[in-house]
Amino acid sequence: MKFTIICDESCTEKKNLIIGALIIPRKNHPLLIEELKELKKQLNLRWEGEIKWSKVSKKYLEKYKKILEWFFGHLKSNHLKFRVHVIDKGKKEYRDYGDGDKENAFYKVFFHLLKECMRRLAVEEEGSNVLILLDDKKNRYPFRLPLLKTTLNAALKRDLKLQSIVANVEPRQSSGKKVEGMIQIVDVLIGAIGYVRNGAHKVPGAAFAKIEIIKYLEELLGARLEYDTHAAASFNIWTFDVGVAIERKKRHKKRKSL
Repeated sequence: MKFTIICDESCTEKKNLIIGALIIPRKNHPLLIEELKELKKQLNLRWEGEIKWSKVSKKYLEKYKKILEWFFGHLKSNHLKFRVHVIDKGKKEYRDYGDGDKENAFYKVFFHLLKECMRRLAVEEEGSNVLILLDDKKNRYPFRLPLLKTTLNAALKRDLKLQSIVANVEPRQSSGKKVEGMIQIVDVLIGAIGYVRNGAHKVPGAAFAKIEIIKYLEELLGARLEYDTHAAASFNIWTFDVGVAIERKKRHKKRKSL
């Protein structure tokens, strides 16, 4: 079976970094895009325009609620899944994780999220592959995306005996003529989670519309965004402990050297 994984990040300058991945059977992707196009048209929103967390306001509140309702309808029908990692960037271990390089640490966390996503997919049969789409961003190291593809394929071959599962890792735009509409949904979801996990919802004068969207999202989810969810949940939030990953890597190197 073929899958598409669509990713974005939020709160890169906050204490808790949020990265999210929307996992879609490849066949469902164009169908969801057509539905979202029609929904945005009904809500008088331009297709090229960007739905995003920073635009949540009283003016757009009801429209964003309609979009979330549409998304959760597909989530509950098992047409897609959503996974989020929450990472405390304030810990020393996070700096160690990237050997002092912030960009390297960021992509290592992305690697872990994507690997976890693919561990749970039905990709065993011949011809299976995964296309990964990341929100387009400038990187200091120009070969980040090819390197991410190579390291993911190597890890999946080593751990799961799966050959060349990652077909490619490609950038996508979140607005404009070549927009990837589903990235916009990821932006809103991780924005809401980041708002809660960084405590912005408790600050005096917190944006009314954002608090209302969070309440509505929690109602649809049936859970509070402060809490992690079960690993098998279709909407999974997990606090990723970088220190545990570092220790696991050390044990792996030790076994390999024996």
